[in-house]
Amino acid sequence: MENKQTLSVKEKMAYGCGDAASNMMWGMTSSYLMYYYTDIYGLPLIAVSWILLVARVVDAFCDPAIGYVVDRLGGLIVPRLIRVLAIPFGLTGFLCFLALPLSPMGKVLWAVLTYIVFGAIYSCINTPYGVLAVMISRSATQRVGLNAFRMMGCQAGSLFVALLTIPAISWLGGGESVAQHQYGMAVYVLALSILGSVLWLCVARGCTVRHPPAPVRQNLTVTLQHLCGNRPWVLSNLLAFFYFVGQTALFGFALYYARIILGGTEQLGANIITFITVLLFAGVPTCLPLAKRVGTIRSGIICLIAQGAAYLAMAMAGASMIGFFLSVALLALAQGVMSPLYYTLLAEAVDNGDPQTSTGSPGLAYSINTWVTKLAMGVTGFVLAQFLSQGHYVEGGIAQPLELSAWIAAGFVWLPLGAVCMQALCLLAWPNKK
Repeated sequence: MENKQTLSVKEKMAYGCGDAASNMMWGMTSSYLMYYYTDIYGLPLIAVSWILLVARVVDAFCDPAIGYVVDRLGGLIVPRLIRVLAIPFGLTGFLCFLALPLSPMGKVLWAVLTYIVFGAIYSCINTPYGVLAVMISRSATQRVGLNAFRMMGCQAGSLFVALLTIPAISWLGGGESVAQHQYGMAVYVLALSILGSVLWLCVARGCTVRHPPAPVRQNLTVTLQHLCGNRPWVLSNLLAFFYFVGQTALFGFALYYARIILGGTEQLGANIITFITVLLFAGVPTCLPLAKRVGTIRSGIICLIAQGAAYLAMAMAGASMIGFFLSVALLALAQGVMSPLYYTLLAEAVDNGDPQTSTGSPGLAYSINTWVTKLAMGVTGFVLAQFLSQGHYVEGGIAQPLELSAWIAAGFVWLPLGAVCMQALCLLAWPNKK
């Protein structure tokens, strides 16, 4: 009977609050952190590229560690972990955007330290949150619905950030100088951090663990061997890696694409992020009926074909504003429709793997997936910063070198297009397509 139990809208909304909280800060770090480091805090591009890579790689190792802890202590520890870490999540997120008046080297060290600590806290709360979906329901249909609310929370958090960030920085700071932008950013992120902590407390209070896995006593090496033998789980991680390559490029380079390719301002970049986020949100409800009609894998392939066509159209549009917005609209809608499928496929791989490769270790299985996404974000952030450096980007400059346009297009269009192609190969290799 539990498998057929219909989850209440209230519980689904409570679960979605977790991704809303995560993605307010994810939206800040993915869309505005590079801009904050280069144009507001004044860090050199080479330092920024290494900060984005090193911080992500270092704190990503927290994911397997917390997943291992969850498996060892059992599923009932998950709501308690979320409750305990809710406030540290907000506090460390705020510190990432607190511009202390330090020496140039001191600024770099402060940026590295705060980003690593925030990433570690993010891992320790977001990994148990991902595992929670398996523990709430074992019904595939209920999980698609649950993950649809998760994606709506994700897009709501991202939309909130996209709409408010650029105007809020100027308004709260009281002007357009660097010092005023630093102050405005700090006050704005403080408000986001408080809201994020409250939303995490809603998750801990509103979600029920119905299927807690028993504590795992299996040898770690054996568990990892079994996971690596679970083909859908391996493909799920590859899907996640290339998905987050595309997402990091899309949101991380939007401000630069708006300024360099489209000839606009930071506000145009913020409007583009808002436009993408709205359409991502609008596409999510279509996922469930499409998956019911044609199956999960075929739905994903259809969405990836649409994304590939959108990137090619964007490349041909060049500086045309109409062509750009039409192509990015198709891209965002297709990504929104597909977004719940990533987590649905991962849940099925973890829960319904081959008996010989199913380990009963959802914490470790989900934590490695989170590690993979962070690795993708770190590597992509490093590559994007290197693209800016190779194009000789002038921090805060109005006039930019002519060669910069090609590097911006490479990061915003061609890099994520390659990631879309790799995702398609993963789905085509999926066993038992349905």
